[in-house]
Amino acid sequence: MPTPKERLTHLLELAASGAGEHGALAVELADLLLDWPAQYPAAMRATFEALLEKVVREMDADGRAALAARFEGRNDAPLALLNEFFLDAAPAMKDTILARGEAAGPVAGGDVDCAALLTASRTSKDLAPSLAQLTGVPDGVAAAAMADAHTLCTLTKGAGVNRATFSAIAILAGPARSVEENFAMLTLFDHVPENGARRLVQFWRARGGCVPAPVEQAA
Repeated sequence: MPTPKERLTHLLELAASGAGEHGALAVELADLLLDWPAQYPAAMRATFEALLEKVVREMDADGRAALAARFEGRNDAPLALLNEFFLDAAPAMKDTILARGEAAGPVAGGDVDCAALLTASRTSKDLAPSLAQLTGVPDGVAAAAMADAHTLCTLTKGAGVNRATFSAIAILAGPARSVEENFAMLTLFDHVPENGARRLVQFWRARGGCVPAPVEQAA
């Protein structure tokens, strides 16, 4: 078996060989992390985990979804790596990731301007660009949120959107839903843990978004 240094050198060479190798590299890294060799020092895991995080960001959605399924239920996976999988993870795994973030403690700052977001939901044919700008996350995250209720609940709650504003957004900007479906959306929003969502929104902002401008308070 190669030494940890030799294994890392090989994987770095694979990473440098181009995007076409990302799938193979991700699989090899996942194999290593999911079945960590007993003779490898535990301190080396962080290096391989960081490399996998980088590779996952450059994969397509199908590749990330397949990889996410392999890490579902693995409590030894770092939260940062799980966060990379969130958009493509199954609902149960999304809940687990949010619970891990919630357990990490309180997170503050970067609340969205709810009035501006509500106006955008009333006037925009496509809310995703405004949602990205106002919440401070990358465009891809906002687009994913508009296509997935779980992600929309997470993004809005993590950006400090209040319940009333979320309810209006769900009706105005989303697809036509029945009363029961809208109630289910509100129930999902209520069950998303606030600090877990806030921690994930911070993660997304650090991956290419920004912190939104402070909301002006009424005099």
